[in-house]
Amino acid sequence: MSVPNQPAEGRPAVSLRPARPDERWLIVRRVLRERLDPTKLEWRRFVVAEGADGAILGFAQMKDWGEGVREFGSLVVESEARGQGIGAALLNHFLEKYPRPVYLFCGLRNVRYYWRFGFRRLPADIELPAPLQKKWRVARFLVRVFKVKVAVMVLE
Repeated sequence: MSVPNQPAEGRPAVSLRPARPDERWLIVRRVLRERLDPTKLEWRRFVVAEGADGAILGFAQMKDWGEGVREFGSLVVESEARGQGIGAALLNHFLEKYPRPVYLFCGLRNVRYYWRFGFRRLPADIELPAPLQKKWRVARFLVRVFKVKVAVMVLE
């Protein structure tokens, strides 16, 4: 599934490919480093953005919660590769592949980023699909205990 992106001037050539079994722990470590949700990290669902030199520049996955509920998540782009369209390439890959709706949980600082792709923020009292209700309860707990600001978004 290698999907080369045409590099803009000054941007590295990037290809998207499925994650490999040997990258499982690298994915887990980087998700934890970025303080992202470490649940449901299934390496087989990840797509990796790889530079021309073979370096992993980023990755993401689409979580399947059953009942037709999907959540885009675990988006990590290495700090030195940010601002180069890698996150957008990963997100667009999944949005082209999966039907709507697509949900995501993100920090408040990332809401504006996802607006660009058509996601809208859901109100805190929204009734989410059953598979996501437990996750939202845990997220609200984290908001209270750790003062972490979390938003739920959807693309319909």
